[in-house]
Amino acid sequence: MKKVKLMMMTLMMCLMTMVSFGQSSKDSVYVVKETDAMSGKTYVYGSRNFICANDAGKIGFRISTYINSDKLSFSMITATMVGIGGCNENDEIIILFENGEKITKTSWKEFNCDGKTYFNMNEKDIQLLRTQPLSKIRMTNGRTYDSYTGDVKQKDKRYFIQLFYALDNNLITEKK
Repeated sequence: MKKVKLMMMTLMMCLMTMVSFGQSSKDSVYVVKETDAMSGKTYVYGSRNFICANDAGKIGFRISTYINSDKLSFSMITATMVGIGGCNENDEIIILFENGEKITKTSWKEFNCDGKTYFNMNEKDIQLLRTQPLSKIRMTNGRTYDSYTGDVKQKDKRYFIQLFYALDNNLITEKK
């Protein structure tokens, strides 16, 4: 009877470990390198983006990154806003970290009506992104001043930490 109980406990521990590894691999961020067969141009990007949106999914934004393909270095944060004002110009992002520190940036992207906005980061900003978990992000439309503040989901709190780890350690997956 003790052997059966021990085997059941061992089996349960193995299953729990497999489930946790499966979950962490879905949530982790790595770097993808892809070369366009037709143009020969190489693109480098994070393996996934993340989204902050209201429960209905009608208001929010998608965060992604731009990585310099020559230097394999982080270049900027890009965002696509949905339902936050109309056309975009001089948009603002405020990133709140779990330790209370913030990054506030204004977009340099010119007027557009496709919801796209780009934010350059300085060395101090990059140091925060690479070391501190995210808490909330607010996007404000610079034309209408409509805004949305999204709580960062648990699986996305370490998004930038994982991305910088992959860049620092040259953990790049070639996409064929």
